[in-house]
Amino acid sequence: MGQFGNQPDFATNSIQQLNTITNTINQSTFLDSSIIYIGDNTTAGDVLVVIPAGTAGPTTVTALVSPGYAGHGGTGYGNGVNLQSDVSGGSGQDMQIEYTAVNGVVTEVTLIDDAGSNYLSGDIVTLIAGNGNATFRVIATIGPPTAAQSVAFHGLQAGGFLPVTVDYVLASNGTDTTSVQKLIAAK
Repeated sequence: MGQFGNQPDFATNSIQQLNTITNTINQSTFLDSSIIYIGDNTTAGDVLVVIPAGTAGPTTVTALVSPGYAGHGGTGYGNGVNLQSDVSGGSGQDMQIEYTAVNGVVTEVTLIDDAGSNYLSGDIVTLIAGNGNATFRVIATIGPPTAAQSVAFHGLQAGGFLPVTVDYVLASNGTDTTSVQKLIAAK
């Protein structure tokens, strides 16, 4: 418990006033699990839009690789390079790939411009073309969070702390707009 009741023992590192609130989500606006102190909310409203600490953004598919077993290249895929196919399976949708097949077996796959959405690293997808039995493992990276993942707090009291640690304070999430003044972030 902190020096004062119901107040956190928060750190003495990286204490900063948040003078510019923006919707930019990058390393320069990253607050790294900071506690937010609300110094004044009487002059411009009582809404604070934040992205809670640890919120992961959408994933981006970066590659398709062998799932690690023989026969994953399937059969009946014709021969050639830059052949195209949709995929089935996995947790996402709308992925399209180009592939190379030799003697009916898929030997290489590359993503077309649209890698689909909502795929997770480790998903197994199957090429629909050919005999529908060539399988590959999705490699995906987690991106930064988006404003759509934010949370808006209403009715905040001046002189208090936000009840969650945050990674970003946003100007808006499309519905609510940050209007609290004099914010201090501390770790």
